[in-house]
Amino acid sequence: MSTPKPTGKTLADFRAAHDKNVIVPAKIKKALADMEAEHPENWSYESDFMKRAGISQTDLGAFRDQFAEHIVETTGKNTKLVWFASAKVAAKVR
Repeated sequence: MSTPKPTGKTLADFRAAHDKNVIVPAKIKKALADMEAEHPENWSYESDFMKRAGISQTDLGAFRDQFAEHIVETTGKNTKLVWFASAKVAAKVR
């Protein structure tokens, strides 16, 4: 006789629905994975990346450091942050 699995929602379900510490990194990871699926060397300026990920500038700013290996800062008059799908490609650009 098998024991029925409990039904209902877990704490992980709650966090996935309401905790920005779970939601925002998940959106960033998905956006990076989608970019890499399009092309391994894919990159995007940060403003476009925010739109792709569906997150605000404030949220991206709060979690940017967790994904630093994917980010390259351009030099010159108009410094920009560029997000690379692959951390290895970003390292080559640096």
